[in-house]
Amino acid sequence: MTLSTGKLLWDRNAGAPSDPRRRKLPMRYARILSIGLVATVGFAWSAAAVENAHELAGYCQSLERGAKGAGRHIYIPRTREALTCWGYMQAMQDLSVLADEEGHRIMGACPPEQTTTLQLIQSFVRYARAHRTELQGNAVLAVFRALREAHPCRAEHGD
Repeated sequence: MTLSTGKLLWDRNAGAPSDPRRRKLPMRYARILSIGLVATVGFAWSAAAVENAHELAGYCQSLERGAKGAGRHIYIPRTREALTCWGYMQAMQDLSVLADEEGHRIMGACPPEQTTTLQLIQSFVRYARAHRTELQGNAVLAVFRALREAHPCRAEHGD
């Protein structure tokens, strides 16, 4: 399961005439998308709360051990832990493409468009194993750090 994003909304009309109304429209879409993602993550937390990064890492390690298949055809265990990790990381994957008005990614990570959810999970699990002492805090911050480390943005692109 990949998230194919194509180009960011504000990159789509890179050579188009400068029209202030046209520039505001993509920002509205980005705000609506952000609100929807926050609501989705909030719902997921109420259904299966993740207390901290250590707990999420355990869930994701469980998923990684039980995952079968490759690419876009992945079977994951039908356990609360595996499904929580998968949903959490899909939300993080969605957040990873959001950018501000200047095109800087808000997460500070730039995973390639073809990166799969399982690859992001593997990046987080690697980070968690290497930074065990930093996993008592907020899971979102740990995932952001893991993805920044695994997929840094290149300075020449302004990300």
